Amino acid sequence: MTDHTSHTTHGTDDPQLRDLLTAAVPDDAPTLDAARLARDARTARTRRRTATAVGGVLAVGATVAGVGLLGGQDPAARDDTTATTAPYDAPTCPATLPELPDAVWAVDSLDGLASVRICPDLDATAGPLLSVDEKGQVLASMDALVQSDRFGEQVDVAETFDPERCATISVVNSRQSLQLTFDDGRSVLLPTAMCSPISVAGREIDGGALGTAYLAALDGQRDDLTYSHPFSGPLPCAGRGSVPDAARPGREQLVAAVLCTPDGEEVAPLSDAQLADLNDAWRSAKEFVQDPTADDESECTAPEDAPSYLVVGTDHSDVMRFSDTGCGFLVWSGWRPGDSQALPTTLADLGLTP
Repeated sequence: MTDHTSHTTHGTDDPQLRDLLTAAVPDDAPTLDAARLARDARTARTRRRTATAVGGVLAVGATVAGVGLLGGQDPAARDDTTATTAPYDAPTCPATLPELPDAVWAVDSLDGLASVRICPDLDATAGPLLSVDEKGQVLASMDALVQSDRFGEQVDVAETFDPERCATISVVNSRQSLQLTFDDGRSVLLPTAMCSPISVAGREIDGGALGTAYLAALDGQRDDLTYSHPFSGPLPCAGRGSVPDAARPGREQLVAAVLCTPDGEEVAPLSDAQLADLNDAWRSAKEFVQDPTADDESECTAPEDAPSYLVVGTDHSDVMRFSDTGCGFLVWSGWRPGDSQALPTTLADLGLTP
């Protein structure tokens, strides 16, 4: 999951943060009822199923002709450029989540599921910096999963709850949850805390695996559906809190970035030319595995002091952090467990001086 290290903030009336929240969700942002959301979700699911059927026929034809399909993606889904707003029309998360003793730990069925949102625990990660209304605005800028069949598929293969394994590890409790909204207007909040037993349609899975299942489904949805919500507000070096995202190098476009000092002070925004160079490096990112026996950049020793970093916004309103390793590349941590990506550039290459 994206690395968002906490830093000391500078008061509850930070004008940059308030500008960010206003830009992320304007006052006239649309709100829809569950019935319309259900229709939008069914439309999205129908498009996906149609694309799969057409893609299967085309794949057979390609096999006969000896032509392979790039990446296994269905041609109809790849070529479908019909834009949708459904991921942003889904009901937003509550700004304040229930305490874990008061949480719901089971949902009997996923039948009629219309949308799923991840609801980060902003009270814990952003603290008193954000008001209830401001937290709601941050949450509304995130895209929801409206291809609900994808969620069911990922839940079916999610890691089951393993109490023996959990007894051997230390876990930090979090109120982060998934909000499941159904066609009839019902909403259920399920915690995603690691080592929490969550029952979904009769199957007990780990809460951490539930969150990963959501992000995997959202990752697939972003491949299938055409939509965007470019980040347009100021990027705070500190104070936004931890907000999970499903970004992937090269698919999401970087639309803004700022250079930050190790203690969370903004130095300067990147120019258009610097952002273009950073996008090139983002598209060329490769997996970074710290292996002391390897003869590549993995041998590099992390700096003793906290490094400077970039805070970056994408065309899906993801806010990510790229850290300077001091070893000839920037590093970013993705949502998959253990997923770190090395970007072949440095702050110096970009002409940035911390």
